[in-house]
Parts: sequence; structure tokens; C-alpha cells
Amino acid sequence: MPEAEPVEHVVATLRERMYGAISCLATLAALARYTTDDTSAWVRVLDVAVAAGGLWAAALLAEFIARLSVEGRAPRGRDAAHMLASSGQILQAAAVPVLILIASAVGLLDTTTAVWSAMWFLVAEMALITFAAVRKTGLVWWQRLLAVALLAGAGAAVVAVKMIAH
Repeated sequence: MPEAEPVEHVVATLRERMYGAISCLATLAALARYTTDDTSAWVRVLDVAVAAGGLWAAALLAEFIARLSVEGRAPRGRDAAHMLASSGQILQAAAVPVLILIASAVGLLDTTTAVWSAMWFLVAEMALITFAAVRKTGLVWWQRLLAVALLAGAGAAVVAVKMIAH
């Protein structure tokens, strides 16, 4: 039987995935304002990749420094692997939005539609992450549903505000 992951690693993994999704959504929401029919989808792919990559590097560096400070040495072995796996969730959260933008770059969607589709994908992803997080809690069904609805609603509000402002 495989050994269960330490709670701290699971928490870090979920935290980074959610943080990555929220950050990617915020990036796309900002980019939506400056995306027109003439905007190259490849530019948006680069924008999202640079934003996600920068956030990933910052998260990795922050955890490395924190572990160095607390443990007195650089993380090695399993600790280093956990650090890379949890911070890598930031990149994974941006993967599907980048693929949607690439679909636009190769002519399957227009760029504006791709940006908005990527944002709605992230709202759905955030709802699924929340559902996964609360499904085994001691909360009653309506509290779990409320948690999912509130987080998805917050993401949808970001998208809706951008739609209204546009």
C-alpha cells in the first residue's frame, strides 16, 4: 500500500493550484481589456506564460528561502520534490488556458473568444477545486454547496465585471 502524502504537502498543492487559477484569471481579466480582433493570440500565450512562470518562480524562491531559514539548509530529496510539485501547480493551472489560447493562435477561435473561454474555464476549475476540498469535510451538503457557489461566484463576478466594463 502506498504511503499517504503528508497533510502539509496536500495543503500546499491545493493552495498553489487555487492561487495559480486565481492569478491566471486575474491576468486574463486584465488582458481582456486590451484584446481586440487585431491582437495576436501568440502574444496572449506569451503574456499568460510569462505571468504564470514569474509567479511560479516567485513561489519556488519564497519556499526555498523559507525552508532555508527554518531548516538551516536547502531542501533535498523528498522535501525538494514536494516543493517542486506544489509550486508546479501554478503552471498546471495555466496549462489549459494556454492551450485555449494556442487553439486561437492556430485559427480555431478568435483571440477575444479564447481569452474569455480561458477565463470561464478557470472559474469552473476553481469551483471543482473547491468541491474537491470540501467534499470530505464535516460540513453538511448545503454548506459544501455554498462554499463552491461562493468561490465560483467570486470568479464569475470578476469575469462579469470585465464584461460590463468592456
